[in-house]
Amino acid sequence: MGLVRAIGFGFILGAGTISGAPSEDSSRVTPTVRIVRKTEPAVAAVFSQGEGRLNMGSGSVVHKDGYVLTNDHVVDGLPGVILLRDYKLPMEYEIVGRMPEKDLCLLKVHSPKPLAAIKLGRSHDLMTGEPVLCAGNPGGRGIVYSAGIVSSPNFILTAPNALVMRYFSGDVRDRFIQFDAASNQGNSGGPLINAIGEQVGVVSNKSYAEENI
Repeated sequence: MGLVRAIGFGFILGAGTISGAPSEDSSRVTPTVRIVRKTEPAVAAVFSQGEGRLNMGSGSVVHKDGYVLTNDHVVDGLPGVILLRDYKLPMEYEIVGRMPEKDLCLLKVHSPKPLAAIKLGRSHDLMTGEPVLCAGNPGGRGIVYSAGIVSSPNFILTAPNALVMRYFSGDVRDRFIQFDAASNQGNSGGPLINAIGEQVGVVSNKSYAEENI
């Protein structure tokens, strides 16, 4: 609630005290701030239009030529647009690839210049406790970041308890990265980012039965 309720001191003191963002050598520019600055241009707000409904989700530019990765359930085969920080107008996308069984979808947008893209990392060696950032478009309000850690790098969504997990031999697609950074409706399809600014996952599911999962 602190994030929602905080009122900036600059607003209270008056606009005359605001001189823009701190310089790169400011002590306030932490490694996390640098990662946000580096990746934010590549995080997309995704909106798909169905009959009588507007779906809202997130995505990430994974190639400068306009390829955007998101969840398949965000787009659901429907037309729509994406919004990027550095482009004032929304861009219509076309669907160029779908993997419903993994809940992944690849979109293509056409831009007059190369897009900022996020670097893809590897998730096979993620560590429990490793810091991560979750970036997305919760509630359709635009790009928001939250921070947390990897709670479990190999979480089995379909297993009811640890006894079953110990002997689990199902398909690899049943395994997920569990993290505790805040994630809400609209974050689906957004990137999970590691401490060096690489995308290591796509936000897909939230557990409503437990807190911060």
